[in-house]
Amino acid sequence: MKCQKVIEETWEILRLLGIDERRLRLKWISASEGAAFAEEIHNFVQLLKTLGENPVIGIDE
Repeated sequence: MKCQKVIEETWEILRLLGIDERRLRLKWISASEGAAFAEEIHNFVQLLKTLGENPVIGIDE
């Protein structure tokens, strides 16, 4: 799938920039799976809290 390829390429870019690629996630969840979606979002938010602040914040352009 094209979307999967784009995500994988973006993960590589994140790694090159020194950003944990777990900050970007792709999950296929049907519109009828509201509970699964809510759980996935909850788990992702918990992961982001564990990873801490975005390492790019505060870098001058």
